[in-house]
Amino acid sequence: MDSEGRIVYANETACQNYGYTKDEFLSMLIYDINRNYTQSSYQEMWKRFPAETRFTLESTHFTKSGDEIPVEIFLNYVEFEGQAYNISFVLDISERKRKEKLLKSITQNTTAAIGEDYFKLLVENITNALGVTMAIVTECTSAEKTRLRTLAYYENGQLQENIEYDVEGTPCEIILETKKPYHQKRQVGNDFYKDEGVVGYIGFPIVSRTGECIGNLALFSNQELSISEEEIQILNTLAERASLEIERNAANIKLVKALNEVEDLKDRLEAENTYLQQEIKIEHNFEEIISHSLKFKQVLTQVEQVAKTDATVLVLGESGTGKELLSRAVHNISNRKNRPLVKINCASLPANLIESELFGHEKGAFTGAVMRKSGRFELADGGTIFLDEIGEVPIELQAKLLRVLQEGEFERLGGTKTIKVNVRIIAATNRELEKEVTEGRFRADLYYRLNVFPIYSIPLRERKEDIPLLVRHFVDKYGPLLGKRIVNIPKSVIRALQTYHWPGNIRELENVIERAVIISGTQKLELAGWMPNKTTEQSETELLSLEDFERKYILKVLNEVMWRVSGEKGAAKILGMKPTTLESRMKKLGIKR
Repeated sequence: MDSEGRIVYANETACQNYGYTKDEFLSMLIYDINRNYTQSSYQEMWKRFPAETRFTLESTHFTKSGDEIPVEIFLNYVEFEGQAYNISFVLDISERKRKEKLLKSITQNTTAAIGEDYFKLLVENITNALGVTMAIVTECTSAEKTRLRTLAYYENGQLQENIEYDVEGTPCEIILETKKPYHQKRQVGNDFYKDEGVVGYIGFPIVSRTGECIGNLALFSNQELSISEEEIQILNTLAERASLEIERNAANIKLVKALNEVEDLKDRLEAENTYLQQEIKIEHNFEEIISHSLKFKQVLTQVEQVAKTDATVLVLGESGTGKELLSRAVHNISNRKNRPLVKINCASLPANLIESELFGHEKGAFTGAVMRKSGRFELADGGTIFLDEIGEVPIELQAKLLRVLQEGEFERLGGTKTIKVNVRIIAATNRELEKEVTEGRFRADLYYRLNVFPIYSIPLRERKEDIPLLVRHFVDKYGPLLGKRIVNIPKSVIRALQTYHWPGNIRELENVIERAVIISGTQKLELAGWMPNKTTEQSETELLSLEDFERKYILKVLNEVMWRVSGEKGAAKILGMKPTTLESRMKKLGIKR
């Protein structure tokens, strides 16, 4: 072109690209194909010559058919035969502009996205923008940085399932080591490239705010991969944004975990508080152990021996002998005394609720499970659980109980998460577990696990020397509650009590004394005429097994109260049992009206 903008020469490539013949070009002005120029603006540009002999600018040209082409123009000032010319080399930058536009759209499209959504949009838009075969965002899976895991993986026009792979022998290894972008326009001879069918590659380090390389953004192409400096800058910026998202993800995971732990702790504390409030409401038979029996002192020696260990304890004995009291004594002098002693009576719950009470349940685990509930084993974590009436646990649930004893772990009902606990187990029963094992009602392996350190709670009839102490204790307990002041306990009353067989043991004695305090009209304890004939009672029971005697005695009490089980005048109250426990014993002993 000359100083007036007339085209004086065009090569064949220009003719092909613009659709004009050479003759047509020679009759045209630059303004015909570059509408950004006017005569005055072209003259302004020309004034840069000859001070600048060459410079570059971007503009837009139009073809004969009216198509718009973004171009980069390399202008050169030359003088030939006394005439000044502008020799322009024109480069079609349509593809570059398309990529730049798409890269800018990537930034716009991903601005509002966070976390996993950001990674997915990033690799999809990069692949489409740059026409590469595949794009991935990865994070290191270990401090050694030997393996990477994809956070998003886009190939063949769609998102792929995330993968994990070794970095050794891959270009990703170079990025992790140098913390710098790595570009191979065309790679030949590298096994990684050959195996994966990769020709071109570029990757960018994802560096944390502490300067640690935590992953990379990588692009793969099955053909030569050319990329401009501007594109590299944009991709580097996107990698920096990916770093923030990875750190945000990690922070969110930690936050969710912390919130879950807080929620679990809150649930546990609420459940533990509820449980302890319920325990406070329970009227314990004893506040301290009362005895000067030599036999019972031997039992207490066993309690002291086992308390400081974490050994499982099995307390055996008849109903009402104070098995729970012994269990509390073991816990209270153990190393776990500052953690709760959680109690569950396995006989007082329907079979379908025992599992939920022991192990807890998830929301929706069964009809009525409207929220998650922690079980007794969770509440007892770090402390002791007392499984009263262990012989009543259904055979189908005993395997799960055995697992807790062996592994210290379980799952809530309806849940899949394994919960680990550190719990000391004390179990109690009035059943002959060996007989239950023989008859197939109790697992042998569970029995052996429970029977590590058995303690036999002796019946009251074998420690009758303690009856005077116990009578005084119960008189002092119920006198103030009932507005009575009993100061005289006749020896005849003590003798009568000591000659009785006490099938209900200390519970029965407590109930007898409570009734005696009620009916005593003076400061002297009166038993009235309720005591059974000792000769008849004992002569019959001495020839019966314990189970037969229990059956006979329960029937006798039921008949006396017209088969009323619960209530103040019910059989359970007289026998010193909970109504549910009595009903369970009646079922076990085959007692029906």
